[in-house]
Amino acid sequence: MKRILKLILPVFFCAITLSAGAQQNTVVHNGHWWNQKSQVYHEGFVIGYKEGMHKILGHDSDLAKFGYGELVLGLDKFYKDFRNQNINILDALPYVGDQLRGIADDKLAAELLKMRATAAGAPNPE
Repeated sequence: MKRILKLILPVFFCAITLSAGAQQNTVVHNGHWWNQKSQVYHEGFVIGYKEGMHKILGHDSDLAKFGYGELVLGLDKFYKDFRNQNINILDALPYVGDQLRGIADDKLAAELLKMRATAAGAPNPE
């Protein structure tokens, strides 16, 4: 009996560990996530995003000309609309940039409808 337990117990513990890992939700960086974070976190995220884009591109992204405060305010306003909650932050940030650049309202509306349709199937991380 002890021999069987010695063989079965490690398998049992591995199975429990693997199933616990599979049940963990992955973090979805959308409006639900954004609205749970502090203002300081928002500012740090936008600063990090802008710096990261500079490193990746080798030059400033088109969002670099906007202050982090403007972008944070834009994202806060964007995610206040419940219809935008499932839109990923990596899609929302360029959209806010388009708003700040003064892109025509009809183009912004079309872009927003596409983002909402794409995000409609995204699960809520809670």
